[in-house]
Amino acid sequence: MLLKSASILLLSFFLLGINTSFSQCEKLKKKKLYQLLGAAECDNYRSTDIKTHENTLKYEYQINLFKGVVYKLIFDVSDMPEGVIIRLYDLGKKRGAGKFEEVFNSETAKKMENDTYEITMEFPQRKMMVSYNIINNTKPGCVAFILGYYFKNRIR
Repeated sequence: MLLKSASILLLSFFLLGINTSFSQCEKLKKKKLYQLLGAAECDNYRSTDIKTHENTLKYEYQINLFKGVVYKLIFDVSDMPEGVIIRLYDLGKKRGAGKFEEVFNSETAKKMENDTYEITMEFPQRKMMVSYNIINNTKPGCVAFILGYYFKNRIR
């Protein structure tokens, strides 16, 4: 019984080690965050692992915003593989049943020199949705999203 418990414990540590060693996203360092944000204040950031899969995948998450604030949204795509499309939707503006206004699309947007996409929004709706569309058999990688803000009377 003791040998069985020890074996299970060792196996779980081994699997945990393998799982973290194959993780694509590293935590963004504060220095890089502040370089990307410039004069904006950091509100939040999130890194999303892009994994290889047989089928087309879609990752989505929602961002809650405040009115009267100017937002700077940054997508760091330096580790993003080919075959990933980033879309940003305004959830306050419906265009029919289940359809929302697309505010940003990485297929049509111009990438900055530092491998980022930057969007500055003044007076957005209260909720936005970020969507990553990943075509099948895309190589593993990472996309980092950074949300910064300025108060309207303090834009530098």
